[in-house]
Amino acid sequence: MLKEIILSIALSSHMGFDNSYNEIHPHIRYKYDNNITGLFYNSERTISFYIGKEYTNSKFTIDMGIVTGYDNAIISPMIVIKKDNFFIMPGIENKTIGLVLGYEHVF
Repeated sequence: MLKEIILSIALSSHMGFDNSYNEIHPHIRYKYDNNITGLFYNSERTISFYIGKEYTNSKFTIDMGIVTGYDNAIISPMIVIKKDNFFIMPGIENKTIGLVLGYEHVF
């Protein structure tokens, strides 16, 4: 049983969107085995809560779950693909799908 609390800050870039978004995301995560939950300051400048699972292999990690705190839905699906400290995830603006690319520094 691996339990840990992770504090980090992520820097992101939003590609394929018309609007301007927050690019600095303080983050706290609680991990219990491959179960994850946490809070972060999101791209829309509000607090998001998420819960999900972390899947890791020798090449990359995928976080999958649900997240709150966005204007387009009360609860949204979440998928984040991570390699070392870099990440990529889909984002939605109105009906446009774009990408969020970023780097997360863990303290």
